[in-house]
Amino acid sequence: MSWLFGIKGPKGEGAGPPLSLPPAQPGAEGGGDRGAGDRPAPKDKWSNFDPTGLERAAKAARELEHSRHAKEALSLAQMQEQTLQLEQQSKVKEYEAAVEQLKSEQIRVQAEERRKTLNEETRQHQARAQYQDKLARQRYEDQLKQQQLLNEENLRKQEESVQKQEAMRRATVEREMELRHKNEMLRVEAEARARAKAERENADIIREQIRLKAAEHRQTILESIRTAGTLFGEGFRTFVTDWDKVTATVSRRLLSKPQDALEGVVLSPSLEARVRDIAIATRNTKKNHSVYRNILMYGPPGTGKTLFAKKLALHSGMDYAIMTGGDVAPMGRDGVTAMHKVFDWASTSRRGLLLFVDEADAFLRKRATEKISEDLRATLNAFLHRTGQHSSKFMLVLASNQPEQFDWAVNDRIDEMVRFDLPQREERERLVRMYFDKYVLKPATEGKQRLKLAQFDYGRKCSEIARLTEGMSGREISQLAVAWQAMAYASEDGFLTEAMMDARVQDAIQQHQQKMQWLKAEGARPKGDQPLPPSTQAE
Repeated sequence: MSWLFGIKGPKGEGAGPPLSLPPAQPGAEGGGDRGAGDRPAPKDKWSNFDPTGLERAAKAARELEHSRHAKEALSLAQMQEQTLQLEQQSKVKEYEAAVEQLKSEQIRVQAEERRKTLNEETRQHQARAQYQDKLARQRYEDQLKQQQLLNEENLRKQEESVQKQEAMRRATVEREMELRHKNEMLRVEAEARARAKAERENADIIREQIRLKAAEHRQTILESIRTAGTLFGEGFRTFVTDWDKVTATVSRRLLSKPQDALEGVVLSPSLEARVRDIAIATRNTKKNHSVYRNILMYGPPGTGKTLFAKKLALHSGMDYAIMTGGDVAPMGRDGVTAMHKVFDWASTSRRGLLLFVDEADAFLRKRATEKISEDLRATLNAFLHRTGQHSSKFMLVLASNQPEQFDWAVNDRIDEMVRFDLPQREERERLVRMYFDKYVLKPATEGKQRLKLAQFDYGRKCSEIARLTEGMSGREISQLAVAWQAMAYASEDGFLTEAMMDARVQDAIQQHQQKMQWLKAEGARPKGDQPLPPSTQAE
């Protein structure tokens, strides 16, 4: 324990005053000096350590060992040692705390570095994903542009092909019409020359034949007049009091072959499909001897209702009768009898009767609110009595411009309502082409009439006229075609030019506008923007 007495105090001084110690043994001292002098300089962390302090401590310990204050010095040294140990322990704990703090700081730094690394990896991943998405979008846009260019190129090629085909078709049609016209003209000229030659050669024979035919015809007329004179007295009275006064036409035709129910009728595709179904159902009803369904056709006047009713009767193979509502009131008290005659006749028909009542609102008016005569009321009651039940003998078809004026009992007898509207542009173009072919093109190409047609694009002209005649009816369009024919007949050379057609179109448009102004002034224009012209379909 003698080495403990060389420990310095807080200020580097000794723990107490120097003590007189016995002299150290020569071997110990010499060995200590020699060890201090001969020791090689250490190269570790203790290389800067000064050993003189230890030597003094050892010397002081030897002196203290022989001193009378050895015990006090030893106690003091022990106390100093304990204090020093406590200090050292405190430093060790501080060091350990510092180490732990350093470890915590290192863990925090590592976590911070890891978090930064993850954030950087996330950022790089997002940037990579955005870049890949940008590339994908760019590739998709490039594909769309290429596809669009390809579609535009294909569309351009198709349009060029269609234009070429249309030009070829138009040229072919024009060439065919030209050749047909030339052939007809040559045929007519040849026939005229042959006829003239034959007439010149057989003039005497022809005159004799004409004289004989005239004499025979005159004799036939005289005999007809004498025969008609004997029957006219009673026949005329029977005619004016019979139901034929009410029915405009009663036709009995045995059809060996059914006709198309829509032949010559131009309607919209949806309406055409519906009325065709009605025609097929009516024909099958007749075949199966089942009960007929009653139909109401309403809409602007002249929209093809009467024409379709006739076609329906011919298609189904039925007899049909057409009566006008305005013809019932003048019959007075005879109207009830005439009404019963019609339905009695229907009950005896083997083929069934289609009774078409045109302008039905003039006859089948409301009994409660409308002011009608007692005779007309009785006729209406007879009509309602005979149509109260479905029948396999007759089919009722009503046409009206104002169905809201019908008596409620009449509405109760209607099984299906069909609205006939004004033609749209597509239907107007079909109507213009149909009537142009009927009244202009065929007479000009057949060569039997004095009508010649100038060369221009007929298809383009029909499309242009269809665009200009918006709101016009089929009857107005047919009247326009008849006006073209009349203009050609009125000209000196019988030629119909494009300018003449345009002039008549402008006149027709002005007349149509004037009619619309009259209707508007009278308050008869229907609700909405749809005008109510006189007709849509020539009936």
